[in-house]
Amino acid sequence: MTEPRRAERLDELGEQARELLRGSVDLHVHAAPDPFAERKMDARETVAAAQAAGQAALVLKSHEYPTQPLAWALNSEFEGVEVYGALALDHAVGGLNTDALDTALRIGTRVVWWPTFDSAWSRETFGRWNSPTEPMTVLDEAGALLPVCHALLDLMVEHDALLCSGHLSPAETLALVRESRRRGVRSLVTHATSFQIPLEVQQELAGLGAYVEQCGNATFRAEGGGEASEAMRADVRALGPEHVVLSTDLGQATNPPPTVGFGLWMEQFLEDGFSEDEVRQMVQMNPAGLLS
Repeated sequence: MTEPRRAERLDELGEQARELLRGSVDLHVHAAPDPFAERKMDARETVAAAQAAGQAALVLKSHEYPTQPLAWALNSEFEGVEVYGALALDHAVGGLNTDALDTALRIGTRVVWWPTFDSAWSRETFGRWNSPTEPMTVLDEAGALLPVCHALLDLMVEHDALLCSGHLSPAETLALVRESRRRGVRSLVTHATSFQIPLEVQQELAGLGAYVEQCGNATFRAEGGGEASEAMRADVRALGPEHVVLSTDLGQATNPPPTVGFGLWMEQFLEDGFSEDEVRQMVQMNPAGLLS
């Protein structure tokens, strides 16, 4: 492709991505305040940018605190974009804590991440900032879900919440999502490929009705971003867009703002030959369905 044609094509992709951004739903966004990580923008700035771009909804994620009160306040200020609060079952809220989950669900939380940076597999694989707490698992020594997991799932069924698998190991993810789907809980395998969930695990869980999330965050790394993007797009092709949700997992100070990054993430799929309808399904229809 000649350079002028290449530039023209990039302009076309950018316009397509801007159009797809209107009405999009980002299920995985980070914002300040954050106790450990520097963030690109605070939550209000993040929502204002999403509103300006015409996004339909976003979910505010913190590893340390419930974001539903923040979402409630922002929804009273901004029109045209819906802000959803979430809870991550890490040590900052007591871990696999039924009281914390019950309280969060009662005030409107509809998105629940299971252990993320405090899971044993996450710490062993990706590390964790100087935490003195014990790493967590959702399985007993026999490989079965812990009794508390069933109590947590009972609450999620009662309140019709969306389960996000967090940073669990492939074996934990399989056990948890198999059970969540058996109970009819809407379920999302969190940033699957970049967190080393094998394609065969993704395929089995998609076959049970779970969705598989691929996040643009990893593609903005100084080293390995291209390889990460290629691996995720390959897994999406193998699964089919009907089973996939594209999110950003953005908000880090060194990365593009979430709304900008979402558009760039869409462009990568368009440039790779995915149709507008396929990308629309992954950034609008599928995530909107998961949020009901």
